[in-house]
Amino acid sequence: MTLSWLLAGISSVFSVPKLSYIDFQVLGILFCLMLVVGGLQKVKALDFLAVRLLAACSSLRGITAALTGIAFFGSMLITNDVALLTFVPLALAVGRRLRLDMVKIVILQTLAANLGSALTPMGNPQNLFIYAHFEMTPLGFMGAIAPLAAAALLWLCWLVGMEREQEIEGGLAPVTITSQSELAAYLAVFAVILLSVFHLLDFKLALLVTAAVILTADRKLLGEVDYALLMTFCGFFIFIGNISGLEVIRELRSDLLANPGRIYWLAILLSQFVSNVPATMLLAGLTAEPVPLLLGVNVGGLGTLLASMASVISYKLYLEANPLQGRSYLLMFLYYNAIGLLLLAPAGYYLLIC
Repeated sequence: MTLSWLLAGISSVFSVPKLSYIDFQVLGILFCLMLVVGGLQKVKALDFLAVRLLAACSSLRGITAALTGIAFFGSMLITNDVALLTFVPLALAVGRRLRLDMVKIVILQTLAANLGSALTPMGNPQNLFIYAHFEMTPLGFMGAIAPLAAAALLWLCWLVGMEREQEIEGGLAPVTITSQSELAAYLAVFAVILLSVFHLLDFKLALLVTAAVILTADRKLLGEVDYALLMTFCGFFIFIGNISGLEVIRELRSDLLANPGRIYWLAILLSQFVSNVPATMLLAGLTAEPVPLLLGVNVGGLGTLLASMASVISYKLYLEANPLQGRSYLLMFLYYNAIGLLLLAPAGYYLLIC
């Protein structure tokens, strides 16, 4: 957030900022998603789903598949950050109950959430921004990223298949949904938000419906929204708008447009140092082609711990439960992420040039 507003302030010296630079549709949809997913967490709907899925598992491989799979597919709807905030603590609870070290499973969950979220516009913040900024269609967006997501899923399936088939006993205590009526209301709101994401409803209507339900059901959720992320978006919107008209940016854009591969590799590289959300917004003003940026920042979520802020969430949660194992976690994390980057970066580039 500090970086985005620093860039906004510096760029405002060279260009007069305008309120029209801020994309209120992106901010509104992201705000609605944060509220409704917070509501689903509050009534324990996500915990209920995960525990029911784990109850069907009788082996370590089965548990690994369930926890990795729910992070992969769940992140497509509830974002990668929320998927990890919900399902990593469940993995750690399973580990305590069964006396297992869950470091590998937590890392697989992190990989799954970062890669699974790539498939949908609402899967992660950078996707939502690209989808709205470049005015992509739902089919155009998912068609561009689906082959990469499929390749990622195959790789994750192979990693899960390598887990040993160790029989286990015991499990988690059942979870009860705290309010069926609130669950129904949140699911209805979530459906309205999805219709807005896919341009079937005006986002203002989704915002009004979400606000009405949240104010009625639990207004405390308003205090749990990640306002820092929303402010970060605002800062980058102003920065991008300010620099878009500069002569040096027009020249740089024309040079990069001649070779979309440069945007792709630059997105991967920049993500390693500033994470993929700021990288997306920094590069969006330099290209008119969404696909290289979309592929680059989603592949770029692999690599360093900073490449995706969702990865930092997992690390923090694991470290809180295992304070003496931070180094071993980081080494294993970098090992699997390096392999993923080496496999998927060329695959994404191949998709781009085909």
